[in-house]
Amino acid sequence: MLRRTWRALETAEAALTLSVAMLVTIAFINLGMAVYATQAAQYAANYGARMGSTAQCDRAGAALAAAQANVKQSLLQSPSVQVLARGEAVGSTLKIRVSGTVPNFMKGILGLFGGGFSQDFNITAESVFRAEGWGDGC
Repeated sequence: MLRRTWRALETAEAALTLSVAMLVTIAFINLGMAVYATQAAQYAANYGARMGSTAQCDRAGAALAAAQANVKQSLLQSPSVQVLARGEAVGSTLKIRVSGTVPNFMKGILGLFGGGFSQDFNITAESVFRAEGWGDGC
């Protein structure tokens, strides 16, 4: 009888410990995805602004195309690339914004506790480069 009681306690303890360990593991994976997507969005914005700043013609178009091609490789869902400053003249600034969302696997559970964690993660990155060149070559 005593052995059966200990087995029941061990089983209950293992079930509780494993469920908490799984939740923590999923939370770390979710956080890692959000950090990776943030860095990928920042890299795409930097890459697009850099390519646009060195283009001699249609800087905004070159920046937009480069950022869109780069953001396709990230974890962002429904990514958006915007040109905020066109950088048309040499020395002016070219500003790119990359945004999107990353799924939150814990939103169903965290929604029970309240707070702002019951939705997907919104990621936004911006980059500014100064337009380079030797005059208006177009």
